[in-house]
Amino acid sequence: MSDTRGQGAQAPVRWKRRGPLAGAVAGALLGAALLGTAPLAAAQPGGRGWAGTWGTAPAPAAPDGVSQTGFVDRTVRMAVHTSIGGDEIRLRLSNAHGTAPLVLGRVTVGRAESSGSAVAVPGSLRPVTFDGASGTTVAAGSQTVRDPLPYDVPAGADLLVSVYLPEPTGPATWHWLAQQTNHLSEPGDHTGEPGAAAFTRTETSWFFLTGVDVRGVDTRGTVVALGDSQTDGSGSSPNGNGRWTDAFARRLAAAPATKGIGVLNKGLGGNRVLRDGTETERPQRGTSALGRLDRDVLDQSGVCAAVLYEGINDLQLAPYASAEEVLAGLRTLAGRLHDRGIPVVVGTLTPFKDSPLWTAGAETERAALNAALRTSPEFDAVADFDAAVRDPADPQRVRAAYDSGDHIHLNDAGYRAVADAVPTALLTACAPAKPAPSHDGRTP
Repeated sequence: MSDTRGQGAQAPVRWKRRGPLAGAVAGALLGAALLGTAPLAAAQPGGRGWAGTWGTAPAPAAPDGVSQTGFVDRTVRMAVHTSIGGDEIRLRLSNAHGTAPLVLGRVTVGRAESSGSAVAVPGSLRPVTFDGASGTTVAAGSQTVRDPLPYDVPAGADLLVSVYLPEPTGPATWHWLAQQTNHLSEPGDHTGEPGAAAFTRTETSWFFLTGVDVRGVDTRGTVVALGDSQTDGSGSSPNGNGRWTDAFARRLAAAPATKGIGVLNKGLGGNRVLRDGTETERPQRGTSALGRLDRDVLDQSGVCAAVLYEGINDLQLAPYASAEEVLAGLRTLAGRLHDRGIPVVVGTLTPFKDSPLWTAGAETERAALNAALRTSPEFDAVADFDAAVRDPADPQRVRAAYDSGDHIHLNDAGYRAVADAVPTALLTACAPAKPAPSHDGRTP
């Protein structure tokens, strides 16, 4: 299913004084205390804290298919696109939705020869360890953070993460909509092979891998985008890194005021603010935004801001939620983020008339929710994605130049418009990244 979208010309940005916090934007910085803490420092080099450079949201296996059957004695080689660089790297691997312990064999990281290819740049493959060992076991419902590895990670690069799975995994924790070609091998451990000969099958999902962190002198922190298929990039070019979060990362990297700030994509197709995917026939829609906030946002490394861009599925999928219910959920998310001192940008929901699930009732609720988001004091800023991409001649439709073809998801140009619509003044307050405790309790 879907989410929402973003801009065209320059979408209006509305800055607001936060109700539950005393924070206010003074020029480009947050000048007042957040929940009684000291003001966020202006960005400076030399942080050396961990920051997320790539991420995805884990979800339960689908009722059938490869995620349900899982893997045994296979190597999965997955491509990820970095948002920021560093000189150290560590991986996050998850068994959050597994039904049995996950045995991880050897894991390697390397540079992809080209986008969509399983071929690694010669000499770039390096083994990744856990507490010095080449493999580990991750309990069902848990995730692990691998040991730091000295490794030159460029910004805007395609990495290959190869994971050998020696024992039956059972239903896999995965991310089903990757918009990225990944590779599955013939039997055996092929993690150390730079060539693609053993990788005879392709998949367009990520399995078990949920994050890549980097550390370097210029890493300053991470923005996390929490959303659904609009954030996930449905409709963007496969292997083209055309999601709005990719375009946003390029925008941040190009500006001295925001260079060194990473972007994590925690979008999940079909996701809702209020209801879990397991309550429907499609469990792969994942845990509700309210239920996954801790894992997918608060537990990430170096988080200095969040973008909430979700709610259309609550309005268009039965059982339907009202605008008031979705607004209450988004306000709850913002309050929990504020409790951790994290500023929040909220995105309005974009048009979807003529898409299969559009109804006049859902349109009424979308308009009501957008009107409330534009004036609600619980958010630090509003990115008016609706104004950015709607058709001026018919505001209930997305403009044709941004339509991927299904009248709800955007194409690459539309997602660039979304990226351009996100305000960045809050981000100039990102301090050098601070280490965050890993999910298994170890301190980096």
